[in-house]
Amino acid sequence: MLKDYNVNEILLGLTLFSLPISTALNSVFLVLFFLYNLFYRIKHRSFKDMIYYSPAYIIFFIHLIGYFVSEYREDAAKKAVLFLSFFFLPFLFQPIGKIIKIEKMILYLFYGILLITIYAFGRSVYDILILDVRYDYGRGVDLLLNYTPHHTYLSMYILSVILGISYLIGEKKVTYHLSISLPFLYLMIFLLPSRTAIILALTIVPFFIFNFLKNRFDKTKMVTVLLLSFALLVILGFSIDYTRDKMVYAFYEVFNISTKEKPFYGISRRRIVWNTCLNLIEKAPFLGYGIGDVQHILDTTYIANEHFELKKINAHNQYLQNILNYGVFFSTIFAGIIIWVLAKLVKRKESLLISIWIVIITISFTESILQRQWGVVFFSIILIMSLYRINLNKIHY
Repeated sequence: MLKDYNVNEILLGLTLFSLPISTALNSVFLVLFFLYNLFYRIKHRSFKDMIYYSPAYIIFFIHLIGYFVSEYREDAAKKAVLFLSFFFLPFLFQPIGKIIKIEKMILYLFYGILLITIYAFGRSVYDILILDVRYDYGRGVDLLLNYTPHHTYLSMYILSVILGISYLIGEKKVTYHLSISLPFLYLMIFLLPSRTAIILALTIVPFFIFNFLKNRFDKTKMVTVLLLSFALLVILGFSIDYTRDKMVYAFYEVFNISTKEKPFYGISRRRIVWNTCLNLIEKAPFLGYGIGDVQHILDTTYIANEHFELKKINAHNQYLQNILNYGVFFSTIFAGIIIWVLAKLVKRKESLLISIWIVIITISFTESILQRQWGVVFFSIILIMSLYRINLNKIHY
């Protein structure tokens, strides 16, 4: 009976499904699925394909070096454990059986988002009506986020799901009922709202949606429908006071336009954080500070410069975070792996994976996404799926 199903596609799908719901459940799934596949590979002696996932193992060992460089070993150990997904997940991409498809796995992520959103909405309503919880300045979404992943990670998932469902519609691999979810998912980006995700929703996402759908529908009609749909959704999105004000004040901060009110400090605070990171990089450019020490050093520097409100704030830029963690040399290797993967995906015309990588790479400019399990597991799955697709003909021998 199991032969009729792609078991590892289901296991990987469940890993993605559980990611927005519970990191604890996600960890349990990762360990169990790894042990199951390790036993299977030992039984069938199928380890030849593991060489094709060496870039993932290189990243894992770079992170491990960051552990040994650290003085705060307890904190470093917690960070090192996060990256075990780079070690575990290649075992799930078996060379035996059916080909694993990223678009199918993305659907599992969609159902995970749907489930946690329904639960979070129900709990938020309960908090307001029964527990009499109050909020101000349009931040009712904060109640919902008490029961979901951080808004940046949730936005990253939603953008990936929008791209995945659009791809499936374009390839005639999914029924139309899923397309009904797209407007609601798109509006969620404005509701959360991550500024970087909103910019992506306004620029890159429509471009890829058009490219995914252009071969299935009449281009003229499709452009008209898409433009009208996006215009309506954007108007609805920016009708939310909190979202509109957040974007407007971000514009003011970027272009140094003075205002009487400053309800948001996202840009100005990030500038302080980034300048602090750059100053620290100058002092230890080669090996960095180690994955366990970076936050301690950042906090000490914030306090020394009287930026007490920034304590516990990470680099909020994955590229700066990498250099702080590993130094310039190992961070260059890390970046080189991603560039090499992207070049190979472009050569193979893997449009869905490319679009998801653009989302990840862009969000990484304003968030240190590999500091939490929500980001590490998603990143590692996309990386290993990319390596799988690049070497598909060699793996399925």
